[in-house]
Amino acid sequence: MPNLSDYKTEWEKTKKQLVKFSKEALDVAKKGEQELVRLSKKSKLHIDSTAISLQKEKLYYFIGKEYVKTNGKTEKSAKLKKLLDELKAADKEQKALQLKIKKTNDNEK
Repeated sequence: MPNLSDYKTEWEKTKKQLVKFSKEALDVAKKGEQELVRLSKKSKLHIDSTAISLQKEKLYYFIGKEYVKTNGKTEKSAKLKKLLDELKAADKEQKALQLKIKKTNDNEK
């Protein structure tokens, strides 16, 4: 029959290994969480950029429609000017997002 002191020494060894394992598991979980946060931020930037691209396509459609409506006159209508201003703003916003994406990619290297 095993001695009680054998159980105590084995328990101490096992306890130390369990504590070490739990610390390592916690470190891995924290690193995984940080990686998930980083990836979700990067994904959000790409989704926002895609949304702006779709918005720009829609604006191109409306600009073309308004241009045809004015029969190609050299003077722009108020609606056409507004659409062109929206397009410029969308371009500017998309360029800013592309710059953020590039910075994120550069930071990974």
